[in-house]
Amino acid sequence: MWTVLCGILYSTLVVRADLDVCLKDQGCLRGTMMPGYRGDAFEAFMGIPFAQPPIKDLRFQNPVAANGWEGILNASVPHTSCLQKCYFLRTWPVFGDEDCLYLNVYRPVVSQEDQSAHSLPVMVYFHSGGFACGSSDPHSVGPEYLMDTQQVILVTTNNRLGPFGFLSTGDRHMSGNFGFKDQRLALQWVQQHIASFGGDPDLVTIFGHSAGGMSSHLHMLSPNSKGLFHRTISLSGTALSAMVRVRDPLAQARQLAEQVGVPQWSSLDTQQLAESLREVDALKILEGGDIFKVWNNGPLVNYAAVVEQDATSESFFNEDFVESHMAGRIHQVPWLLGISSRAGEGALFLLHIYTNPQFLKEFNENFLEFFPLTLYLPEGTSTDTVKDLLALYDVQEMELNERTIVPLSNIVGDFDFLYPLYASAEKYAGYTQEPLSIYSFEYRSQSNISFSRAYSEGIVQPELLPAHMDDGLHTIRMPILLPDFPKDSEDNLVTKRLTSLLVEFAKTGVFYNETKLPACKAVDFTTEEMCKYLRFGQQNGVYQETIERSMDLRGLPLWKKLYL
Repeated sequence: MWTVLCGILYSTLVVRADLDVCLKDQGCLRGTMMPGYRGDAFEAFMGIPFAQPPIKDLRFQNPVAANGWEGILNASVPHTSCLQKCYFLRTWPVFGDEDCLYLNVYRPVVSQEDQSAHSLPVMVYFHSGGFACGSSDPHSVGPEYLMDTQQVILVTTNNRLGPFGFLSTGDRHMSGNFGFKDQRLALQWVQQHIASFGGDPDLVTIFGHSAGGMSSHLHMLSPNSKGLFHRTISLSGTALSAMVRVRDPLAQARQLAEQVGVPQWSSLDTQQLAESLREVDALKILEGGDIFKVWNNGPLVNYAAVVEQDATSESFFNEDFVESHMAGRIHQVPWLLGISSRAGEGALFLLHIYTNPQFLKEFNENFLEFFPLTLYLPEGTSTDTVKDLLALYDVQEMELNERTIVPLSNIVGDFDFLYPLYASAEKYAGYTQEPLSIYSFEYRSQSNISFSRAYSEGIVQPELLPAHMDDGLHTIRMPILLPDFPKDSEDNLVTKRLTSLLVEFAKTGVFYNETKLPACKAVDFTTEEMCKYLRFGQQNGVYQETIERSMDLRGLPLWKKLYL
């Protein structure tokens, strides 16, 4: 399927010699024209190396900037995805390559005169995928919607995933956070080279959905990312979500080493352990990650951020990043936060179970063991706490069924996404002078196209819409997973609307300015309300935007007690 889709797309591209761009200290590259979705064609420069291949001795090492090249580099097709095993999809597909640190640049067609006179804002997108899968390939992260605005330059980038991106001994021998450091090196590349494409290096917005949104927040908290961006958009994911942190990385590394057959894995020092893992076949390391699944695909996220022991100029974190956020040790820029419906966010973890009879049977037989896997509860949390949580949400049955699917999804959506967003925004509003805005995407697709199809057996559950990442479908084209919205549909209008608002934020740092949505202030956050946020929704079946404050925060005190 992937090969066929790639052939269809790339057969439509037109390589032109007048699309040559030369980069200082690297070389020249030749781009191509790509068709817009609604608008004009735009220019694409894909498969640009920003780092040396992280293979052999560079596996499990901080990224090293790419060398230059001779001649003209063919930038008319993207490079392969990073090696990955995608636990989100039903068959857990394995694909990609370790040599994957390449990025794509898309820009509107502008004359040389206009390009010299007016630099465009730059938006850098970090893809989703739970730090385990995803790609910058235009089939997965399609640029068409944003490029139809003709107002920004879009950069999409790969970063290492799964064990290759995040495995760590906790010290300098395998420091971890490699995926985030790959993103940072891509941002450094943008600072050095985006002006050659007509982009403004002083007006860079980082953004992403899910793991990409978490990554964007984490860069705000990493001292060595400061100055590389000027706006942040974190959608359906923040650094305060419990799934973002691996607390004992060395134990994880040793467990994986045992699984892949590293001799004397338990007694090796960290240098020997890292060197041994560099010698193991890449696919064996990737498949070895199955050991971290307690049941089915849960916990869904296994590899993530770590706190590094050794402070260097290449470190990503040297202190707990939740503590950094709460204390205000953060790069303060205009920040936009977004979330989908509570049940839709939680459906990411429950829908594939609910729609599979065998999974559902096993889940319900072990409910008090398996349900907590979706919440990333702290180690040692008692079953009594889980029961108290269910009672707090008026859930009387300890099983997943047609009566409990919505309230259980609400619990998961609250604990994994909404409450981390609330706490992130509440604290940020208390110490920043920069604009802070929030939106809630509660618009249900009129075309019945939703990410819920990908999380289930292809079945859409209306009561769980919109699902996690459905706002992403209205921002980034993803033809590898789901079909396009019909061009005459209301969904298409919503896509155009949401995209234009994100682009305007990238340009001005202000969200939804035409209705004077006020920036969030600390006093706006109460036990029953948030600051005013924009709600994308419906009234009598027709798309409608409203400004709201109320949210169901009944579980917030318990969430804070458990996670902060």
